[in-house]
Amino acid sequence: MDVRERLKRRQVTGLLVIAALIAIFALWRAAPHSVFAPGWWRFW
Repeated sequence: MDVRERLKRRQVTGLLVIAALIAIFALWRAAPHSVFAPGWWRFW
């Protein structure tokens, strides 16, 4: 594997980890009724 490919893979992995942490923090801070609106299960 080339050095640039490894660097690119590490950058993508790092960005995905940061995005996941931001999403988890936002869901943790949000009120449950705003995350799961009434009737959300009817969309399936």
